[in-house]
Amino acid sequence: MSHVETNVGRFDALARRVAGSFAVLGGLVSLDGFFSGFGFLTWVVLAIMADAGLFFGMPGLKGGTLLSGALLGILAVLDGWLALVHLGQWALLIGVIVGAAEFITAGKRWGPFNALLGRDTRAADREWALPPLPHAH
Repeated sequence: MSHVETNVGRFDALARRVAGSFAVLGGLVSLDGFFSGFGFLTWVVLAIMADAGLFFGMPGLKGGTLLSGALLGILAVLDGWLALVHLGQWALLIGVIVGAAEFITAGKRWGPFNALLGRDTRAADREWALPPLPHAH
């Protein structure tokens, strides 16, 4: 059985957990019932979500968080648009799918996108790097 080498560092895993949480929360606040009753709160949550995306997408921030930051920014805009056109259920569905993918990647410390791109975010910043997983024999 082949061993999958970890390629997600600590800070990348943290960014993925934040992105996953905001993805689900953004979908929830975009639902028609919530958006109709608490429209201002929806925009506040989406603004915080976009701000977190800008933080994690900063070019000078080491740790491989650019993908999570860009994803948060895109989801904030998409969730806002879907709320305006009364398709919040799609925002929630997208949020749950993205949230699950982000939490699974953070928990397993292996990201399929990182593997496809040949990225190893453990080496991006030694302060946040995780030790390699022990090999099971």
